[in-house]
Order: sequence, then C-alpha cells, then structure tokens
Amino acid sequence: GDVLEVRVTARDVDGRPKTRGGDFFRARLIGNLTLQESSAGDVTDHDNGSYTVQFPLYWVGGVSAMRIQLVHPSEAVEVLQRVREVPNKITFHCTFVGVKTGVTEERQCFSAPYPNLPLHQQCDLSKADANGTWFCERPEKLPCNSISMCRLIFNNAKLLDLLSQEEKKFFKKPYLEEELEANLSVPISVHPPAVRMPSPADLPACPGNVSASLTPGTQGYWSRGVWKSSICNVRVFKTTDVQRCLANKTVYLHGDSTLRQWYERLQAILPLRNVKLNTGLPTVLVLKSASNTEWNVAAHFQFHHVPIVKQLPYPFFNLSYAADQLDAIQGGPNTVVVLSLWAHFTAEPLDMIRSRLHAIRHAIHRLQRRDPGTHVFIRTGNTREHTGHSLIYYLLGSDWLAYQITEEIRGIFREDPDVVVLDFWDMTVCQWGRDNVHPDQTVVDNELNMLLSHVCPK
Repeated sequence: GDVLEVRVTARDVDGRPKTRGGDFFRARLIGNLTLQESSAGDVTDHDNGSYTVQFPLYWVGGVSAMRIQLVHPSEAVEVLQRVREVPNKITFHCTFVGVKTGVTEERQCFSAPYPNLPLHQQCDLSKADANGTWFCERPEKLPCNSISMCRLIFNNAKLLDLLSQEEKKFFKKPYLEEELEANLSVPISVHPPAVRMPSPADLPACPGNVSASLTPGTQGYWSRGVWKSSICNVRVFKTTDVQRCLANKTVYLHGDSTLRQWYERLQAILPLRNVKLNTGLPTVLVLKSASNTEWNVAAHFQFHHVPIVKQLPYPFFNLSYAADQLDAIQGGPNTVVVLSLWAHFTAEPLDMIRSRLHAIRHAIHRLQRRDPGTHVFIRTGNTREHTGHSLIYYLLGSDWLAYQITEEIRGIFREDPDVVVLDFWDMTVCQWGRDNVHPDQTVVDNELNMLLSHVCPK
C-alpha cells in the first residue's frame, strides 16, 4: 500500500547534471518471478534534469528488480517531435482503374495537402466532416473517384535526409533504450499492511473513476498472468462468461490491426463463423464479419480510413472513417463499439489524429443522443517492437510517438460520460511478453477482460 519513490538524475556524456527535462523513460518493478508480479512506474519530469518515479507497492514480499530504461534522451525526443510535424514525409501510391476500359494509372498520394502540386493537378479525396484528408496526383485519363487500391511506398532516403549525422547517433547505443543502474544498497522488502487493503474484487464495478483510483498515476499490475486493475473490478472471463456477456449483442470493432486481433480472438472463443462479404475486392485485412446463431452474437471488424502504413495493397473505398461508421450504426444497450486509432498515425503530425479524434467525439455524442445506452469504447496505444533497432522504425513508430497519441486520447475522452477509455499503456510497459504492436495472447485476453468487465460489470 505504500509508494516506493525513486529519484533519477540525468547527466550529459561528460557526467554533468542536465539542467532541463524531456527525457523519455519507462519504468517497471518486478516482484516474485514465479508469480510473474510486475507493475509500471509513474514518471514525473521536473523539467530540470531530475525525475521522480513512483511505484505503488501492490504485493507483499521481495522486489526482484527495479528496471528504469532511458528510452530516448531529450535530444532524441526533440528530433522525433520535429520530424513528426513534417507533413507528407511518407509516400503512398494508389491505383486508379477505369471500370469499363480496364485502363489503370498509378499515382502518388499524400495524407496532407501537397503545396508543390497545383490544385488542378490534384485529386482531393478528403472528407471534411470526418476531418479526414487525402490528396493524390490527378490521373491523366481517369476521374478521381476511380481510385481503387493504395499502398505505402518506403522512401528511406527521404526520411533520413531530415536528420543530421549528429542527430542520427541519438538513435544508437548508448543513447537508445539504455537500462539505468539502480543504486540499491539494501534489498527491498514489502511488508503486509497494518490494516487490510482493498483487493481488486473490492473495487467498484467498471467503469471506475480514474481520479478516485487507489493508485493515482498507474493503472494496475500483473500477477499470475492476470492484469489486476487499480481502477475498477476487472474480472477474468471464461469462455461461457464471454458467451453469456455478448449474447444478443452486436460488436463493432473499428480501427487498426490491434482490434483485428480482438476480432480473431473472439472468433475463436465464442466461436464465430465468418460471413461472406460480396465486395468484389480482396478485403480480408480491412473488413470482416462473423456471427454465432446459438448465442445470437454478431461481430464486425473494419479498418479505419487512411493513412494506413502497409506495403500490402488495400481497397480505398472499403475503408470507413470512424465518425461515418458511428453515424451509420444502430446502437442501444445491445450494441458494443470499440475504436482504435493510433498505430498508423505515429508518423503523422499530431494535429491529424487530434482533429480526427474530435470528429469521432462529436459522432459518439450523436450516437448516444440517437440511441442511448450504446457501449462505446476507445482504446489507447501500447508498446511495440522496433525491428533491428532501425532508425526508420523509430522515426515512424517510436514508443514516444505512440505515447503522445495515448495522452491525446486520455485528454479528449477521459472525462466524457459517453465513452470509456480502455487504457493499456501500463499493461504493456510491464508485460512479461515481448514488446509487440500485436501483443501476445495473454495481453489480448486481459484486454478483453477489461472490455467485457465494462459491458457486463456483474
């Protein structure tokens, strides 16, 4: 029940204390290794080169390890911040197809207005009421609405040209993901409390009040492969519990492939049988539907609209803006909607996801006024892998970039009574599996436990 406080002092390469903040840390406390106990630390930046990390002590016993990692020093964070705000630094190619003639043309496309291209040479495929933007070079012989398939084109040289040689070194050892050495002169032992502490089962039913959390600043802890929330009573759902909870309900999962993971997991648990979609295009990655007639459950997954950072071609007109999807849904107490927009927006200027989220918030309000009692959720991002410690992967998808989007989601939706934020950042910071944009099944099952505890709190 106490809080273990750790002080971190940042120093420069010559060992002198730094006088400004901005370093990006991740911190976790490890308890009993057999029980797989772990929790995330809450990092406070004092803007003067010193930091405080607070670890709520959730369990009784020894502390096996305290792990505080300098993910990026402030110098690298400044680079990420600057590069992020450069529009159109990644390029997309889209194919335009003449339905009757079969003529095809491939053109460059951009997620923001492209000032180097005259307006009469552009196709503006944006959607203002969803705050979605998309611009392409105009085809020579085909109309703009003949756009068919799109894909990402990697241009590493274009990205790397945004950094100086001096800046590139900040994304290599010893400046990258460096584990700090903790000065532990004595072992840390956590004693039983004098007065019985509330257990997770004593917490209020979900959704709980974040501001009334037992441990402000952190979300919970891992023990025996189960995530124990410190905010509300997140229960473990067995197969029959999932079936009873979702009986007679329709589940809409709209967003990125982290929600496609949920769809596939629910498909295996319930189980669900795929419904064939007559779209005429390969949609397996962006559009899925399935049902279970015994429990009268239907589930639908749809990928969010562009940008999608995928080299595999995807059909442009089978994508849907979240705001449009929310406007089209027939809601009510038997409808569950989950949104996830973060992983494909980390390389884009922050204003893009911010404006998209505000459009989504207005659409949620319209849905709740139209069909009160609809279960609406938006999930945060999670930690991810960075293949081969490649500079490109950090510039496009550093955890610092994902965390900024998580902070935006919290700020825009946390106090909104029409939607619940499912916050998974701490869960993945201290997970026992490897960091991955698609976490392992243990994490996915615990994410679903959190969702279902809100849908069926009793």
